[in-house]
Amino acid sequence: MTDGDGSRQGSMAELEAAINFFYGKFNSKETNHFELLGLAKTATHKEIEAAYKRYSEEFSIERIALIVNPDVRRKGDFLINRGKMAYETLIDYKKRAEYEKRGFRDVSPDEKDEDDEERAKLIYKKAKSFKAMKEYAKAARVMEEAIKLDPDKPPYYLLLGLCQSEVPEFKRDAEKNLQKAADMESWNAEPYAALGMLFYSERLYKRAEVYFRKALELEPTHAVARAKLTEIVGPEKKPLEEVQKTLKKFLPTIFDRKK
Repeated sequence: MTDGDGSRQGSMAELEAAINFFYGKFNSKETNHFELLGLAKTATHKEIEAAYKRYSEEFSIERIALIVNPDVRRKGDFLINRGKMAYETLIDYKKRAEYEKRGFRDVSPDEKDEDDEERAKLIYKKAKSFKAMKEYAKAARVMEEAIKLDPDKPPYYLLLGLCQSEVPEFKRDAEKNLQKAADMESWNAEPYAALGMLFYSERLYKRAEVYFRKALELEPTHAVARAKLTEIVGPEKKPLEEVQKTLKKFLPTIFDRKK
C-alpha cells in the first residue's frame, strides 16, 4: 500500500473485491483446501507453507479490520478462519491423509457451529412440548442434549432447571442450572423466581425468600414472586410516610393543630 489516499482506497477496493470473490467461491461446505490456497494436490510441505504465507498476508487480521462494510468484514473473517483450517489440515500428514480419503471434502468449524445451533433450537422446542405435557424427566434429558450442542444460551439452562425442579432426584441439578441461567442473565427475574420456587417446594423458606426478593427487585410486578413472598412473610408493611399520610387524612386535628 502506498502513501496516497487514492492508492489506499484503490488497495482497499481490491481487497474487498478479492474477499467477495474468494468468499463466493469457497464458502460452501464442499471446499477444496488445495484450490483455496492455490496449490496442486501433490503440493509439498514447503509449497503449502509458502502458499499459506501469501494467503494470510492477503487476508490478514490487520487488513480486514480496516474494512468499513460490516458484511465484507464478516466475509473476510470467514476467509481468515477457512485459510487457517486449510493450512492446519494440509500441513499435518495424518489430517491430510484423512482429508484425501474423504475425497477432499470438509466442513468448517463455523458451519458445524451453525448446524449445532439449529439442532439445539429444534431440541429446545421439543423439550418445551414435553414440559407442557408434564413429562419433566424426558424434557430434562432432551435439554441436556441441546446444551451440549449450544452451551451459551441462558434460556436452555432455565428450561432444564425448571424441568429438573419437578423431578425429586434431579432437584440438586436444578439448583445448579437455574443458578447458571441467573448468572448468565443477571437482569432476568425468571431464574431467581424459579430458584425461589425450588426452595419453597422443599420448605426452605428463608432461602426461598432471598430469591423471591431478588426477583421482585428486578421485576416489581412479578406475580409469582410477590404471591409466594407474601405467603412466607405476610403482607409487606407500608413505609412510615404512607402510614402518616393515611392518619393525616382521617385524623387531621392531630397533625394540623394550631400551636
